[in-house]
Amino acid sequence: MSTEKLPVNIKYKSDQDSTKMVPIKQEKQNFIDNLVTGFYNLFGIETLNDQKLQLALKRGRKDFRRTRLINPNLVKAKLDGINLTGVNLNKVNLSEASLSKAQLHKTKMVGANLDSANLKGANLSRANLKDAQLSWADLRNTNLSNTLFYNANLTGADLDKSSILAAKRGFTKFDHARLPDGVFLVRVCYFLLLLKKRV
Repeated sequence: MSTEKLPVNIKYKSDQDSTKMVPIKQEKQNFIDNLVTGFYNLFGIETLNDQKLQLALKRGRKDFRRTRLINPNLVKAKLDGINLTGVNLNKVNLSEASLSKAQLHKTKMVGANLDSANLKGANLSRANLKDAQLSWADLRNTNLSNTLFYNANLTGADLDKSSILAAKRGFTKFDHARLPDGVFLVRVCYFLLLLKKRV
């Protein structure tokens, strides 16, 4: 009866299959990512992952129009004066970020977290902030013309000298928010008008 041992480096078929699965999966994902990136490039849209974005910010870049951002980490980010016009920031965490005087015209921020963010003097006209969190955000002097705040949370936000009356505000929470001068008067007039119609 032979007692010869098998070589240690022999792999069974099942082992070989499992080791090949990981690289094949990664290659497939890379192929899909490259395909999507190539598609956006055809339309002149640059794709930046978080590492490339952070490098661009470190180098002082301010203009990110026509840019597609992949999983950006923007918590407490210094983005004063940045131009993110039309960029998709849906569900991005921008809590405590500084976006003073930022250009956010037509920017998509559905479900974004902007709690305690500094948006003083920013242009948010026609931006989509549906379901966004803006608790205690600084929105003083912001352009909110046709900004969509549907179901957004603006608890404690400072909206002094903003154009909040020109925004679309369905089901928006304004608990403890500081509103611009004249907003209270508009609300009183509206309430009196409703009473007059009932009489």
